[in-house]
Amino acid sequence: MSVDDAAEFNRVVGVVARERRYLRFVDAPPMDGTIEFLRESLGAGNPHLAVVVDGKLVGWCDVCRSSFEIESHVGRLGIGLLPAWRGKGLGKALLDTAIAAAERSDFSRIELTVFSDNLRAIALYEASGFICEGTMRAAARFGDEYRDVIQMARLGSALPKPWE
Repeated sequence: MSVDDAAEFNRVVGVVARERRYLRFVDAPPMDGTIEFLRESLGAGNPHLAVVVDGKLVGWCDVCRSSFEIESHVGRLGIGLLPAWRGKGLGKALLDTAIAAAERSDFSRIELTVFSDNLRAIALYEASGFICEGTMRAAARFGDEYRDVIQMARLGSALPKPWE
C-alpha cells in the first residue's frame, strides 16, 4: 500500500466500520487523517498490505509499531475485507503475508483486539498462532449494545519464552 491508495483505503475502512461488527470505530477517519496515518506509518517502515481486485482495493492489513521505546518490538494488527470478499481465503493470505512482513521488520510480538462474538476471526487468528490473553468486558458500546473485546497476541519464534 502507498499514500496514493489513501482514498480507496479510506473507502474500504468506512464500509467495514459502518457495519458496526468488526472494528472499534464506526466510520472512516477524515481523509486528511488517513493520508497522515499512511504517510507516518509507511515512513516508519510498518507493513501495510492491500488486496486489489480488478483495480479496486477490497481489503487491507497493517501492523503498526508501538510508539513506546520499551515496546518497539510490538505491533498492533488491523485487518478488514469488504463483505463480498470474505470467506474466500483472502483474509488468511493477507494475515499470513502481514505476519511474515512484520517479522522481517523485527516485530517479535503482534497484538490485536477482536469482538468476542466474531468467532470466524478468532478462529483465523488462532490458526495463525495468536493466543487469547484476556477479555475486556463491555469494552465497546454500540448504541445500547455492550460487547466484550478479546485481546490476542502472537509471539515470534525467536522471542525467548521463559514462562513455558
